[in-house]
Amino acid sequence: MALQPNVIQASHAEAPIGTLSGVPASRYRRRLLGWIVALSCFPLTRAHAAVDVVARHPWLNRFIDEDGLERRWLNDLLAPLTLDQRVIKLMNSQAEAKPYHLYRPIFINDQRINRGRRRTQTHASLLRSVEKRYQVPGKFVMALWGMETDYGDYHDGFNVLRSLFTLATGYPRRAEFFQSQLRHFLLLAREEGWEPGAIPGSFAGAMGQCQMIPETMRRYAIDFDGDGRRDLFSSVPDVLGSIGNFLHGNGWQLNGLYAVRLGADPRWESLQQQWNKQWRSLGDWQRDGIRLPQQAQHIDPEEQASLIRLVYGDGPGFHLAFNNFKVITSWNRSNHFAMVAKELADKIQPA
Repeated sequence: MALQPNVIQASHAEAPIGTLSGVPASRYRRRLLGWIVALSCFPLTRAHAAVDVVARHPWLNRFIDEDGLERRWLNDLLAPLTLDQRVIKLMNSQAEAKPYHLYRPIFINDQRINRGRRRTQTHASLLRSVEKRYQVPGKFVMALWGMETDYGDYHDGFNVLRSLFTLATGYPRRAEFFQSQLRHFLLLAREEGWEPGAIPGSFAGAMGQCQMIPETMRRYAIDFDGDGRRDLFSSVPDVLGSIGNFLHGNGWQLNGLYAVRLGADPRWESLQQQWNKQWRSLGDWQRDGIRLPQQAQHIDPEEQASLIRLVYGDGPGFHLAFNNFKVITSWNRSNHFAMVAKELADKIQPA
């Protein structure tokens, strides 16, 4: 089955329509070719062709019945793949699992802060355009770019197809999620005319300078530079515009609340456990004994908030998280990630 290129409609009404770049240009193209040779050589043998991957994994039938992918093509594509044990090992030892005081220095350090400030100056005009269109602060766009790929300078050396197949078939705890991401990746490849085995990314199947998973990339990637392609691999305008589009699409509120640090009252341990990951009105939290610091007394008691616990070097600390914090956890569900994103944003571009 030949993968035919097609134009994907950008999800946001204002976003220009285009395609993601299947073969990124210049520096990234050279790097990509190296990755293709190193990571994507899965020779198809008769033994591979004889393996009925679809019969072995019946959930693949959805790709055939609902999406029109050919059974033979799926078997030919997936049969040569072996599980990448590095992927499973990394899934079980992610940085977000560290205590907060050990996780924070990974991103809050002079090198990343200073580089972020320089890149913010370099792309100041572009960031103003992103801010204007999507009503999101440029400093948060920069923080996410910086946390994901160190402002485009870092690229994981994994084959996306193999990573997603590994997690869809060999990682039971989140297999359903990664089966869905494999589906979105194959659809993205069909829509863009990609060779599925030639796309580099992270061990979890994220791609491009902003490390979007396939489903997110299909929905939020945009052509911000107006060249007719949505290129999250080598176009900085498309990368930053797509981050802005994501934040806007997930409900970012301009000048909205983010988080308030409360301190370390031991009475809040049981309260946090009781309402873990649940959102309630600030008034409800206050009736349960939460007391806001003086600078936060003005917050509307109807604001929705979640009580989170972070482990600092001297013990646990508690925060109330609000809407914009929640939006960042739509990007990465870790509270650690969301808290660091705010701090990095503020250090890149102080108020």
